Amino acid sequence: MESNNGFDPIKPADITLTQPANAVREKTLPWQQQPMTYIALVISILLALAIIFILPLLIKPAETPTVIIKPQEAQLPSLKESPFKDAQLSKARRAAQDTLSQILEKQNFLEKKNIRLWDEQAFQSALDQAADGDSLYRQREFLEAQTAYQEVLSQFTALEKRIPDELSKALVNGQIAITEGDASVALQHYELALAIDPGNSEAKTGIDRTATLDQVVILLSQANVALEQQQLEQSQTIFQEALRLDPQHPMVINGVEITTRLIKERDFNNAMSRGYSSLDSLQFNTASKAFNEALKLHPGHKGARSGLNQANNAAAQRTTQSQLAQGSALESKEQWHKAKDIYTRILGRDSSVIDAKMGQIRSSARAELSDGIQTIISKPLRLASTGVYQHGLQLLADAQGIRSPGPQLKAQISQLDQLLKNALIPVTVELRSDNDTDVTLFKVGELGQFDQKSLSLTPGNYVAQGSRPGYRDVRIEFQVTSKGLPNPVIVACKEPVS
Repeated sequence: MESNNGFDPIKPADITLTQPANAVREKTLPWQQQPMTYIALVISILLALAIIFILPLLIKPAETPTVIIKPQEAQLPSLKESPFKDAQLSKARRAAQDTLSQILEKQNFLEKKNIRLWDEQAFQSALDQAADGDSLYRQREFLEAQTAYQEVLSQFTALEKRIPDELSKALVNGQIAITEGDASVALQHYELALAIDPGNSEAKTGIDRTATLDQVVILLSQANVALEQQQLEQSQTIFQEALRLDPQHPMVINGVEITTRLIKERDFNNAMSRGYSSLDSLQFNTASKAFNEALKLHPGHKGARSGLNQANNAAAQRTTQSQLAQGSALESKEQWHKAKDIYTRILGRDSSVIDAKMGQIRSSARAELSDGIQTIISKPLRLASTGVYQHGLQLLADAQGIRSPGPQLKAQISQLDQLLKNALIPVTVELRSDNDTDVTLFKVGELGQFDQKSLSLTPGNYVAQGSRPGYRDVRIEFQVTSKGLPNPVIVACKEPVS
């Protein structure tokens, strides 16, 4: 049977797979001593002799025709092309090679930008045209090859210029897909952008965003339902949870802004309502607090500012009336300084309050009069000074001129009047010395040397000075009151000068 593939089929060989026992015994001998070795050696010798002596007699030499070599005429090499044309071809070849080098550089760059992922057809078309240029180059059609290469270079350059647009397009489409909630499509666009620009941070972020997009879409749905039901805080909380998953999702950002604005508007309206309600109830402080809350939510709002002004003015009027009453009460108690402070605070808030102006003038004058009298009463010896005494007389006259003096002023008038009288009544003061010391009493004169001397002095502060040759001077200060002095004043120089 013939095989279909032209080869004869392999037939099994008729070979006994086992050997007789004597054959096994023969193999135990060395091969040099076996009978078959000698037989093979004899046959080899006979074949060699036959080849050497018999085979040449059997082969006849072949008849070889005689070859006649005719001399050829010497031929000079012909110039197929002119040197100028060769130079032009060489120039065209170099230009084609230079263009080809640029093509390869741009091809490498485009492949790094994964050109086949975003415009394989245009790229392959350019490669096909480059192959046509290669064919022309091999045919030494260098100018035509250069033209083809230039076209390819132009196509590659155009593709290269498209890279920023393709990258931007992929990023935009990725963002659109995320906005539409399609994670798989968004992932494709961002992966394409990353293939074009492996270091693009926006693409990397976009890929990360697709991982949580499904969960964000669910949260968006829940937040919008809560928003429709006017559950603003709940909606805002859900939107903020979605924002933590994707801080760049436009619908999430918009949702947070909307809920925040609605909550702000609601709180503002509530604050305004509370403010006007409190105004109607004459609760001015509460109204002011409510309007301030409204202004924090909407700074500069005219309605809130107007309401706050009404509340503050009403509160100020109430406060002014209360403080005027307080000031009047303090005047009746002759607490002039406290009354003056109350009136000053009123005028600091509203300088047009006439009652406060009058009260300030009245309380200031009475406070000044009371202070002046009290100063003299606390230091009566100052009346020894003519200026102080005259000032005391003026204070007494002013105090006595007040129509309805209070108990405090009456007591001051009495004390001052008595002090002024006492200031003019002299008292007897006794001075002692040693008859060797010259004594001088300032404001009185020189007293000379004496052992004991009595003087009539009006109340006041006095200074006595003693001097004696060979001794240190002495200086004695003493006060004379209306009650005199309990002991004599001793003025004597007793310390010798060494």
